[in-house]
Amino acid sequence: MGRQLFLHHYMPALYFSILVFGVSFDLLTIRLKQKKRILIAILTVLTFIIVYRQFAPLTYGEPWTKKACLNHKWRSSWDFDCVQFHENLSDYYGTRIEDNTIGKFQNALKSYFAKDRELPPEVGDIVNIVSDAIGKNQNPIDVSPVS
Repeated sequence: MGRQLFLHHYMPALYFSILVFGVSFDLLTIRLKQKKRILIAILTVLTFIIVYRQFAPLTYGEPWTKKACLNHKWRSSWDFDCVQFHENLSDYYGTRIEDNTIGKFQNALKSYFAKDRELPPEVGDIVNIVSDAIGKNQNPIDVSPVS
């Protein structure tokens, strides 16, 4: 198994870098005039926003193309996988969710809370699929006492 790149692993480093940036910015621009400090601060914030928008599809799982992914690998050591993305953005919008998904969910809830009603067939099918999958993956547990 490869190295995991979860966003929450980077949160402590993010907090520390924000604090260090604030102190460094203050130390580096303390002798400049106020107008120049504000201009540098605005340019820095705009740069942060642009970089954030560039990498938001990777961070938050938004639609992205393979070409855009490869163009955003600024360093060869970055190990995010571009193969998982589609060639065109239009490929993301080709599948449709069933129109009556909410209706099926409401029927499932009604049947769960109403004891005298039968389970709708679609809910029964889902329950059977889930229970079969659990049954196949279940390992017998030895509950004999340890001597």
